Amino acid sequence: MRFTGYRFWGRAFSALWACSVAVLPAHAQAPERIYRCGKEYTNIPAQTQNCQVVQGQNVTEIQGTRPFGASAGPGALPLAGRTKTDPSATLGAPSLGLSSPGPVEAKFRDAQQRAILVAELQQTRERHSQLVLDYNAGEPDLLGSEARNHQKYLDRLVRLKAGIARAERDMDSLQRELSRLPSNQVAQP
Repeated sequence: MRFTGYRFWGRAFSALWACSVAVLPAHAQAPERIYRCGKEYTNIPAQTQNCQVVQGQNVTEIQGTRPFGASAGPGALPLAGRTKTDPSATLGAPSLGLSSPGPVEAKFRDAQQRAILVAELQQTRERHSQLVLDYNAGEPDLLGSEARNHQKYLDRLVRLKAGIARAERDMDSLQRELSRLPSNQVAQP
């Protein structure tokens, strides 16, 4: 018995199509299991005993940006290994037609940077002096409900002490940054 007629193949194709259409929505509606393994979300966990199934939530993966100079992929050459004839060896500025800043622009930029650092250092010094006043040599004044709840007083004392230490670290780092810059520029356009 030979099945060469159009009717047979047409009906067979129609039946096959109807079955596939009936199966596809069922497959599309079945959610894929997403596992949370520590800080990572995956649909194929390496060890399921360390993972929890995430239910009722949609997980969106957002690809991060690559840092400047990072390799484009597993087969890419590092910047040092590229040749000068390689078009991907050029860095962003020459390919965009931008020139490097001249000495005047560099001095202006350094002066602006210095002005910003000086302003930030001044704000940090003011914040530090206010915290030292509030700390009052380890015996700050009681505020509102702290008279009834000694733990609130102790918590504020710890926060003040940590704030003073943070302000001191910030002042040190700003001083370091200022010492790296040339000191003879004035910020004028």
